[in-house]
Amino acid sequence: MLNAKFTRIVKRARICALYPMALFGIGLMAALPSARAQDDNDRRAGEVAVGGKTILTIRVPCEGMSTRERAEAVSSRLVTILADPDLRAADIVAVPLGRSAAKILVKNQLLVTVDAQTARINQAKPLALAWIWVDHLRQVLPRVNVKPNPNIGEPPQ
Repeated sequence: MLNAKFTRIVKRARICALYPMALFGIGLMAALPSARAQDDNDRRAGEVAVGGKTILTIRVPCEGMSTRERAEAVSSRLVTILADPDLRAADIVAVPLGRSAAKILVKNQLLVTVDAQTARINQAKPLALAWIWVDHLRQVLPRVNVKPNPNIGEPPQ
């Protein structure tokens, strides 16, 4: 009788111990899809697009700015840069910013900063990564900037 009572107590203790672990597992499984969705949202939040096409993706926050804020800042700078009808590929350059960062300038206007963490994620040095981005931007930006209307010399509406 004492042995049967002890067995019941042990079974209850096991159930009591497993119950929180099971709830934790269920909660973790429920959180995984939303974590994946959050990752997708974070990835999209850092996309910089022109004409609906992503030209650059900011993957990490920097200097107190989230990925979304950095992407919005770059997009805002692009509005001004792309309004220049005389934009040429040679106007886009990379410049070192100390030893641990670089910046991409378009006609001496800051477009984006390549920080050490971004470079590390891309397995490159900041200036080397900046030049890779410059090569890409030199192909893309001059094609999408505003061209004057040939009939009246003004940008198209």
